[in-house]
Amino acid sequence: MTLSTPMARPMSRRSALAAPAPRTHRPTRLTTGCPFEPEPGAAVSVREWKGDEDLAQLGSLVPVTARPESFHLQTRTARFGSFDVTYMVHGPLRFEPAADNFGHDVKTLRMVVVLDGEVVLRTGDALHGEQATLRRRDGALVLGWAPVSYTAAAPARVVVVDVPVDHDALVGLPETAPFVVGGSETALLSALAAFALDLLRQDVETLTPAVRAQVTDSLESLYSGTVSTLAVPSGGDWNRRSQRMHVVRYIATHYADPQLGPTTLAAHLGMSKRSLQRLFEGEKMSVSQLVQAKRVDQVLLRLRDPRYAGTSLDELAVLTGFGSALALRRAVQAATGRTPSALRQEALTGWTA
Repeated sequence: MTLSTPMARPMSRRSALAAPAPRTHRPTRLTTGCPFEPEPGAAVSVREWKGDEDLAQLGSLVPVTARPESFHLQTRTARFGSFDVTYMVHGPLRFEPAADNFGHDVKTLRMVVVLDGEVVLRTGDALHGEQATLRRRDGALVLGWAPVSYTAAAPARVVVVDVPVDHDALVGLPETAPFVVGGSETALLSALAAFALDLLRQDVETLTPAVRAQVTDSLESLYSGTVSTLAVPSGGDWNRRSQRMHVVRYIATHYADPQLGPTTLAAHLGMSKRSLQRLFEGEKMSVSQLVQAKRVDQVLLRLRDPRYAGTSLDELAVLTGFGSALALRRAVQAATGRTPSALRQEALTGWTA
């Protein structure tokens, strides 16, 4: 296996799902970890496996079978927050039903969208299992800890987005089926694939922390929205989880509103404040804590971003929903034990070094 630059030419059907045009990346070293994560220390990794020797090397990382003489797989992977986004071009192959979370070290949820070609997902045997065929613009939500095989009898192009199942944007996803399929008419699937491909076209290494945070927020919103669309209802329990995901998405896009809190969120959802609070009983954070955590994350990113070096704390407070410089200072010191000025100076020193 080599880390290389070329990727297969896209088929010019619709520009929204054209393949990314990667920057030139020098080969570094063979992958020894998960092939669906960037190499350690890299913002993006371009990889290529071809032939018998590379098939064996990849098979030592994730169980895959193919004809050695025709085996070929190219990938481009970048990480945004907790999300690993991968564009794959491959010939005929089969990823075996290993239930190994696609090679990741944690329980992982995968969204796969087919751009060209045909992919078959299967769990269980021919008599008692389930099977689904994904064609162009079809997609599926796949549980990484379930034994699901992925088979392509001919060349295919796909995009996959992996995220740990305990990610806050998913808040208690129900585990009711090994995979759930969405057809080409599912608008959010195409939107997610187009957005993911556009991210992979970017000069990822040069993105500032604030831009990466904005990109990650958008990716979270699209991903959780697609999950809500595809996930199979399971009674009242699923309804509660779906509502929690909606709350998290709303916070991600409205944290800059200084009035955002349990009362306004409850009014937006058409429920009482107490009912909203009960949705998060037993979760890691309450509604108020989720709002505060999002605001703190956003202000820390801006304090460390040189583009905001001349932005006053009052202005940052407006941008991040704190309302006042005093509230911002208190939140930052409570979260980090340091003042905003000290964090900003440290970041600027690092940028100029």
